[in-house]
Amino acid sequence: MPAATNPSISLSRRLPRARGWVACALVAVTAVGAAQATAFTYQGYLLVVRAELQQRMDARFGSKAGPRMAELAESLNAAGLIADEALRVERINQIANRARYVTDPVLWKSEDYWATPVEFAAVAAGDCEDYALAKYFALRELGMPAEKLRITYVRLLREGRLENHMVLAYYPEPGAEPWVMDNLEKRFMPAAERPDLTPVYSFNDDRVWKVQGGGDRELGSPQQLRKWRELLDRVRAEVK
Repeated sequence: MPAATNPSISLSRRLPRARGWVACALVAVTAVGAAQATAFTYQGYLLVVRAELQQRMDARFGSKAGPRMAELAESLNAAGLIADEALRVERINQIANRARYVTDPVLWKSEDYWATPVEFAAVAAGDCEDYALAKYFALRELGMPAEKLRITYVRLLREGRLENHMVLAYYPEPGAEPWVMDNLEKRFMPAAERPDLTPVYSFNDDRVWKVQGGGDRELGSPQQLRKWRELLDRVRAEVK
């Protein structure tokens, strides 16, 4: 697989088409005007460390939780000062990928648990959806519009086997090839250079899309996704 080029240089050029990724961005452009209100106000969630929330996380996860949250907030605020959007996105990807990969059964004693980004920061560990969600929340809090981001469920081909996986896709402009933010790949790469990933469905604050032949099908609001609703409920409880 060729090395990824610098995104700040190459995002403006046309990349080879990666099946299933671009249609999602094109559908999103037509849906922006009808998009519903953002389900969660991101400001002040990860970039501002609240003492009371730190204390709660310390009580749950030990004395390292609060300092980890503070460290993440400092790193994200520094990333927010990067003027070039693509480089800023790449930096957020690097920051989140510092966390250890630990499966849900081991970390949360659950088969499938979507950790809040604060929980992810407090334990500095998680599995694929925890990385993707933390990156999404961080970028949204830094002002990234929802239409540039898609939390994307994919099928990952690894060592000859297909696995369920989740990544965050970043669309630099309408109709552009997305770049993939993946905890399994340190490099920030365009989708065209990730033939091991096949998108199945994606969502953001406004819409859900199912990838299918002939163009993606819009499935409506992400509020229909139980895991997403439960996650937002727990996030709201954290910031009360």
